[in-house]
Amino acid sequence: MGDKRKKKHTLFKVIVCVVVAAAAGVGGFYAGRASQTNSMMNALPRLAHDMQAEEDAERAETEEPSASGTATAGPDTYIGKSNISAAGEGAWSTVDSCNYDVTGDGVNDLITLYTSAESDDKGILWDDSQSWILEVSDGESGYYTILNTQISNGSVYYEVSELSGGERSIIVYITSGAGTDITQYVFGRSGFEETNVYSADGINRVHSSIPWYN
Repeated sequence: MGDKRKKKHTLFKVIVCVVVAAAAGVGGFYAGRASQTNSMMNALPRLAHDMQAEEDAERAETEEPSASGTATAGPDTYIGKSNISAAGEGAWSTVDSCNYDVTGDGVNDLITLYTSAESDDKGILWDDSQSWILEVSDGESGYYTILNTQISNGSVYYEVSELSGGERSIIVYITSGAGTDITQYVFGRSGFEETNVYSADGINRVHSSIPWYN
């Protein structure tokens, strides 16, 4: 009887030891997995940060900062054709006009710069603030409104150019009390592609040698 009890007690101890060892092994396994998972989760934000930093560095290398103000590359928006002229309603004075095939279809377009300032036989009666419209007419009831805006203490100028790649462009200069904005419009399939070339960071224009309209 005593030997049988000893054997049963020993067997029980062995079983308990095996169970404890197995539990410890499983716990260690899951603890290791959990620690590994936590390490991976903690590393994700750092990895994402490093990847973003590399992208920002590559982007900074491809962009050329301007000496003053901001400069961007690539089209910002597209200006499509309309069958309604922006200057069709209200009284507008013609500041300047140009006949040139800016759309490249073999027919001259009419590029016209309008202002809302009244005019008489002596010229345009400028105010401190007026509206401006720069519009391209294809001569077939089609209009491209390049510019339609109100400007205080400033004016609008434009030039038409042929580019080295064969494209035709319109460069618009807007001067205001804060400074100057320069925008390029290049004609493409969807209309004119608008690209911001330069925007001044100023808040007050002290002096400009650009001649004022008569």
